[in-house]
Amino acid sequence: MIDLTFFENHNGAAIADLHLGERRLLATSHPATIVAAMFAMGRKRLKVHTTLGTHTDDLEFRDTDDDNAGPVVAKRRMDINPRLYRFAHLASTPTERQVLEGLDIFSYENWSEPTDVADEYIRVAHHHLPNDVIARPMSTPAPKDWPKRLKKRNQFIYFPHC
Repeated sequence: MIDLTFFENHNGAAIADLHLGERRLLATSHPATIVAAMFAMGRKRLKVHTTLGTHTDDLEFRDTDDDNAGPVVAKRRMDINPRLYRFAHLASTPTERQVLEGLDIFSYENWSEPTDVADEYIRVAHHHLPNDVIARPMSTPAPKDWPKRLKKRNQFIYFPHC
């Protein structure tokens, strides 16, 4: 099972810290990177720990055959019915809430056939995760401007050191 805890950066923003057992894998402020990392590892089960409690649930990665409306529509649906958020009730700060809501929202991305933006998050996850935990390797070459894109996304990565 994957564990997610939080710490605050120097600006008070919540940083999601992803662990596999005792092994620290990735720390980031962007929930799409966490979701992409879980997809890359072939893992769904997530246990979130905050100061308000703990909750375990599965991220629901949609297949291409599913009726996948995408993250934008998912966010609208969840905002109308906040009970659809599985982890948001654990948020102890507004920035933790953004990350926790984002976990649910970005799980509605089509990770199997990703958009350019989703592909970028998967590549960031692959770049930072240890090779031995990746279950879904990249099937396409990196775009020509990948080093520039990675540098931009690394602004939101706290571990491993960028």
